[in-house]
Amino acid sequence: MLVLFVLVALSANLRGNVVDLAPERGRTVASINWTDETGRPRQLSQFSGYPLILLPIYSRCRGACVQNVDRLKEALANSSTDPRQFRILLFSFDVTDSPAVLAKYRQRENVPLGWSIGAASQSNIDALLDSIGVQVGKAGTEFTHPNIVVFLDPKLRIAKWIYGTDYSGGDVDLALKVAGGENDWIGRHSQMLYALLLFSGSILCVALCYHLVQLTSLRRSSRDASPIEPVATDR
Repeated sequence: MLVLFVLVALSANLRGNVVDLAPERGRTVASINWTDETGRPRQLSQFSGYPLILLPIYSRCRGACVQNVDRLKEALANSSTDPRQFRILLFSFDVTDSPAVLAKYRQRENVPLGWSIGAASQSNIDALLDSIGVQVGKAGTEFTHPNIVVFLDPKLRIAKWIYGTDYSGGDVDLALKVAGGENDWIGRHSQMLYALLLFSGSILCVALCYHLVQLTSLRRSSRDASPIEPVATDR
């Protein structure tokens, strides 16, 4: 138990020195101004009234961002949700992505015409990323960023999100249902369930270590208690 206490205290101390940046369910995202690939000024509030799939990307990324867009295309192709019931925005966090660049990006990546593509000023980029809990870093001329797709409800509040590219059309359907107002008990209590699982794993680990120590001690005691047979000697 002492070992468990030390581990928990150390974990709490380490987490106290780390700033967690992650999406927050129910948080209203920043109502920013942005520009689409035609050069037309837009407002994020124009998406109000429909669930919105928000995918942060940047046009020069030929690796993760391409995979993210392709995965979303495939998932939506296998989705059973009516595409007229939601909206999609590919939002560039690269301030150098001009309308002309994004227009070429749409053509290069075969982005469906029904999807919106846009970018914004640096202040608007920062405001939106901060409001959805996404941190982007600059690595030379490229960016480091999480692979995440965020689902907003009709009031532009965070409803659900998916990390990575390992998701299906069914996962998108579920996320859109949640964004549309359906209950998501597991999602709402995921942190508590994770903490409970982590605590249970810690208890199991300590119990296993204690059992091994006891077993080793028992074997050593049995060996020490074994009678010593006299050594035969020649007369």
